[in-house]
Amino acid sequence: MSLFVVILNWNGKTDTLACLESLLESEGVEFRVVVCDNGSGDDSLAALASWGRQHFGSGFRQLGRAEVDVAAPAPHERFFLVDNAANLGFAGGNNVGLRWALRDAACRHVWLLNNDTVVAPDALSQVLARLTAHSDMGLCGSTLVYAHDRQTVQAWGGMAYSRWTGRTRHLGAFSRLGQLPANPAAVEAEMACVVGASMLVRREWLETVGLLGEDYFLYYEEMDWAVRAAGRFKLGWAPRSIVFHKEGASIGTAPAGGSQLSTYYLFRSRVRFAWRFNRGRLPLVLAFTLMDAAKLAFRARWPLARAALRGTLQRART
Repeated sequence: MSLFVVILNWNGKTDTLACLESLLESEGVEFRVVVCDNGSGDDSLAALASWGRQHFGSGFRQLGRAEVDVAAPAPHERFFLVDNAANLGFAGGNNVGLRWALRDAACRHVWLLNNDTVVAPDALSQVLARLTAHSDMGLCGSTLVYAHDRQTVQAWGGMAYSRWTGRTRHLGAFSRLGQLPANPAAVEAEMACVVGASMLVRREWLETVGLLGEDYFLYYEEMDWAVRAAGRFKLGWAPRSIVFHKEGASIGTAPAGGSQLSTYYLFRSRVRFAWRFNRGRLPLVLAFTLMDAAKLAFRARWPLARAALRGTLQRART
């Protein structure tokens, strides 16, 4: 049995290397690592290749995206660096790594991990234990904690979704790490999806549900994935799997402080998801989405307001 960790890098070598260093301290689970580079414009590829050779020697392998579907991991290889050669977005970039992991017939689980995370030594063993303890569970998240404040929770593994507004919220956001709920099942009952920063997925999920939806580019891919799996697999949360996330704000708070690009994709994906899975309430979702864009304008955050409006209208027209 084999487990792969997939990490997506885009001009983020410093964070990615820190994440990899923390993975080396993991306890109790053997794994192989796939880093997919989304066409970085810096020297990420060279830096990551140098790190791979230093730590894994002949167990390191660098390959191009075209090789992923025709080759396969060798038994002795432990660290793979895939050059995607272009920015494929969150889903597209991670899907390359997922396809490579599936080329190994022994692979039973894949841990999708954001590159801007640092993991506790038992983070992987804890989330794997939670997932394998429940045969009907196909996807399991970790407790995400803000890296700049290691006692404040970003999310208890997943997000809730409002079908009326199209908004998402992180479960347990801003609670204290020392006050985790005693019953993870109660939290799991509220989960609409697992937060993408840490998702452990079964091979059976990938073979049944398929890969991440690539037409979002950024945001709502996890929601799409979870809805497509509804009725076939349950979602889980491993409270003691602690993953420190360097993100300054949660995905759902990007309108309050994200970049123009992230705001554009957040609003576009919000409407795209509603069109696909919540069409009966789409007029309400559009109204709330436009209202959120208007709030940015009211605060004189004109670049973000324009990006939000472009994202909303772009999806509404297509």
